[in-house]
Amino acid sequence: MSEELAMVTGASSGIGEAFARELVGRGFSVILVARRTDRLAALKAELGPTVDVLGADLATEEGIAVLSRRLQMGGVSLFVNNAGVGYRGRVADQPDSNITRLVRLNLEAPMRLSRAALGPMMARGRGILINVVSMGAFQPVPYLNVYAATKAGLLSFTEALADEVEGSGVRIQALCPGNIPTGFQEVAGTKGSRFDRTPSMSARDVARSSLDSALRGGGTLQLPAWTDRLSVFAQRFLPRFVARRVAGSLLKAD
Repeated sequence: MSEELAMVTGASSGIGEAFARELVGRGFSVILVARRTDRLAALKAELGPTVDVLGADLATEEGIAVLSRRLQMGGVSLFVNNAGVGYRGRVADQPDSNITRLVRLNLEAPMRLSRAALGPMMARGRGILINVVSMGAFQPVPYLNVYAATKAGLLSFTEALADEVEGSGVRIQALCPGNIPTGFQEVAGTKGSRFDRTPSMSARDVARSSLDSALRGGGTLQLPAWTDRLSVFAQRFLPRFVARRVAGSLLKAD
């Protein structure tokens, strides 16, 4: 087993799976976390003996508690908070259960798991924490409203966290990918929308860009695609309502 141990949540598909593959390729031992343990088992069988799996639903108190206890045991030198979900539609049409699940999985869980991971990392004097945020964090997004709000909160939390741990040897990254072809679109209900046709990059390229930057000591904010960097730059000069209207137009039902 490698001396460097990484942990990835939401590792059964998409960006989480891409992180798993990339980390194993770079010589890390990896703990894969997700609620779909059958997919984790298949991935472990493919990637080999340096991979272990942990089943946990991070939209539940029990799942967060189980993973927090494991992180507080120490030994994890690189932690990727990737698990997340979105639901397309008007807030007025969403059941309370959707809103509760979004806030817990996208915001509460990564906040609590970040805290659990940081203690041992800071005691050790080194470590990397990557919170997978979203380009949706940079403006309100009608019809993906609660998702974008949770991601805006996670971005704020992660950037502030970087200042709180400065000088401790721990590096913090807020990874903000744009539209990436994964299973997210089907679960969120955005597949086939104008949003689905916006420029994207592969999950593998996102994971590779993130790790390249984190491992060399890059900055806190990581925008992997040049189109995303251009978008964030342009928003500095646009009235806020313009960015909101553009985002909403990509997701509004035709």
